[in-house]
Amino acid sequence: MIKKIFLFLLVAALLLVGIVLFNTFRFSKEIPIKASKELPALPDSALSHLRAAIRIPTITFGDGLPVDTLQFNTFWQLMEQQYPLVHQHLTHQSFNALSRLYHWPGKHPEQKPYVLMAHFDVVPVEAATAKQWTVAPFGGELKNDTVYGRGVADDKASLISILEATEKLLAQGFQPERDFYFSFGNDEETIGHGAQAIAKYMQEQKIKPEMVLDEGGEITREHFPELKRPVALIAVAEKGYMSFDLTVDQAGGHSSTPAKETAIDILSKGLVKLREKQMPYKVLPLIHEMFQRIGPGLSFAQRMAIANPWLFEKVLVGQLEKDKSSNALIRTTIVPTIVQSGMKDNVIPSVAKAIVNTRILPGQTPDDVEFFIRGQVDDARIVVTKASQADYNGPAAALDSKGYLLVENATYQVTKDVIPVPFLSVGATDSKYFQPFSEAVIKFLPSTDSKGFHGIDERMPVSDFKRMIYFYQIILTQAGK
Repeated sequence: MIKKIFLFLLVAALLLVGIVLFNTFRFSKEIPIKASKELPALPDSALSHLRAAIRIPTITFGDGLPVDTLQFNTFWQLMEQQYPLVHQHLTHQSFNALSRLYHWPGKHPEQKPYVLMAHFDVVPVEAATAKQWTVAPFGGELKNDTVYGRGVADDKASLISILEATEKLLAQGFQPERDFYFSFGNDEETIGHGAQAIAKYMQEQKIKPEMVLDEGGEITREHFPELKRPVALIAVAEKGYMSFDLTVDQAGGHSSTPAKETAIDILSKGLVKLREKQMPYKVLPLIHEMFQRIGPGLSFAQRMAIANPWLFEKVLVGQLEKDKSSNALIRTTIVPTIVQSGMKDNVIPSVAKAIVNTRILPGQTPDDVEFFIRGQVDDARIVVTKASQADYNGPAAALDSKGYLLVENATYQVTKDVIPVPFLSVGATDSKYFQPFSEAVIKFLPSTDSKGFHGIDERMPVSDFKRMIYFYQIILTQAGK
């Protein structure tokens, strides 16, 4: 009997090993390399235009907070001066006073249009970090073939690249095969009311884009160094956005006679408990597909895990959880971002409040997240309420859609040896408002490992700017094929 059991276990083990090795070796193929093109020379005027745009501080501070409208209007005046053919041949209209929608009619209006998106508002430069910048934050300086300045990577270079490509094509007498719309938002860094108004207008006009292309993913060499090739993270979906208020109301008093627990104590303990446990992981199909496409270039052990997710998924997840960026791809993230309480050093405050920001995986809802927060905090004295409007995190764009394939093809052409893969954008973009009525919403720019994004010394290599202009030129010229 024992021999039979041992024999059965041996056969089962050999069968398991055989299946694992079969899947691994079947999976282990070369990652294809497609020919790229030499990028056209970058005219000096293009760099001048980008640097001039950076010098205008189009800052948004927060939803509902006032902005310097003079700077935003000055930006549009500059665009009209820099791109006369665009403003001669394309129509445009304003939304919420400061956002614009441009329309470039194509030869075949019966074809569904494409939408190219960008935003020109920027986040503020923190006063505490201003001295750490090595250049003036709004100087638009060119140093070592790199353009510096707040907003160059997020997202003025994209807007300028779209207009540069369009101006060049108009000078050549070009007309696209299908209609194009350019949606340029003025408040993406807050809530995106401008883009929301544009999307509402297009929906009311029954304009149904076949593709919407916005910021989101980028090209990276840093995140997959073992591949020794650039990887284009073409986001086909994005996480939802929701903030929650956690509030404690507890009698305060004089600091010389503190109670056993204060409002701050209760809230702090709740936040610690909330951060001690993460929401359960979920590996989305598009993340599985991403690993399928990069897997052949990884080590044998990594290929084995990717080729046999039914057996090694938890091992793969354990590796992803070690890095904050990859961890965000497989679960809804929850983190306190603002804590407020107290007004004087000798007064125990009666109210303590925290704002907790969450980025929600597609397939999960704000109610799911609220349920988790309440359960994890587990204290009725901490009142949990929704503090923001929920973002739509709809289904991913199909990888065989015309839009995705066009972006993938354009990426091959502008980046040597690139490996394009589907990706999940963990940040929110204005394109979310177009999701309900568009066939494919893609979030990608062919910039490489952005530096200083929302931080110190934000910058973009001239080579990236040149690549972006040519990328958009390909999108515009090949959209009818």
